[in-house]
Amino acid sequence: MRPSSQALWLWAGTLAHASLAERIEAACAGGFSNLSLFPEDYRRARADGLTDSDILAMHEEKGVRLMTLDPYARWLPFDPPAAADPRLRILQTEESEFFAIAEALQLQTMTAIEPFGHSHPIERLAESFARLCDRAAESGLRVHLEFTPFSGIPDLSTAFEVVRLAGRANGGLVLDTWHYLRGQRDDELLRSIPAECIFVVQVSDARAQVQGSLIEDTWAHRMLPGEGELDLQTVIAILAGKRGVGPFGIEVLSRTLWQLPPAEIGRQCGESLRELIRLAGG
Repeated sequence: MRPSSQALWLWAGTLAHASLAERIEAACAGGFSNLSLFPEDYRRARADGLTDSDILAMHEEKGVRLMTLDPYARWLPFDPPAAADPRLRILQTEESEFFAIAEALQLQTMTAIEPFGHSHPIERLAESFARLCDRAAESGLRVHLEFTPFSGIPDLSTAFEVVRLAGRANGGLVLDTWHYLRGQRDDELLRSIPAECIFVVQVSDARAQVQGSLIEDTWAHRMLPGEGELDLQTVIAILAGKRGVGPFGIEVLSRTLWQLPPAEIGRQCGESLRELIRLAGG
């Protein structure tokens, strides 16, 4: 079942260090219906004594749905470089554990990424993505492929070609505004991509100039929509004009934002995202 395009999603990275209860609090404060989850969140909750039923019940009680397990990297050869950022440890989840978590929590979608900048032939990427989609289908999951400018899938063009060649109904794209606008922007291509191929949209803003390295900028210096200098309105207007694009959500990894209480983070995220969508005519 395709998630409703009307519901707003709060992505876990926006409250990267928060507990599940704090994320629920933030979602309620911001009017978000759906949440994503890191595999590490699940491990931590279970270590704290929560059962799968407990986790599901605490979300259901507040009217918030866990939707996505994010991210998954082992659909390609997993070969972290020696100098890999230690924060990438969230990518080490094995296939069996990843899908067990998704099934236990009745999740509907997952995110696939290539995080290390390894180059693969497009045909190999497509074959691997097709296999991942087939495995995900066994667990009732849709798979959204995320491109990042510092990865082996660096842009929208590459990601869309992988999805197109894979040809799986449960395989589509993440459109993350930071990755799109920091990388090889192509609005003509974005307009041409069928709406149903864009499974989810992640929104964040940023300074015009990269703060530190690209990795540091994306991990710590994103901004709320409208607070930065990226051309979000044009991108959101393109997406909002495509009937059938997947749900909009917010993913703001920001050291500044993380200093605030969870409810305030949620409130600011909800207000800024809705205002951006309004201004873009969505």
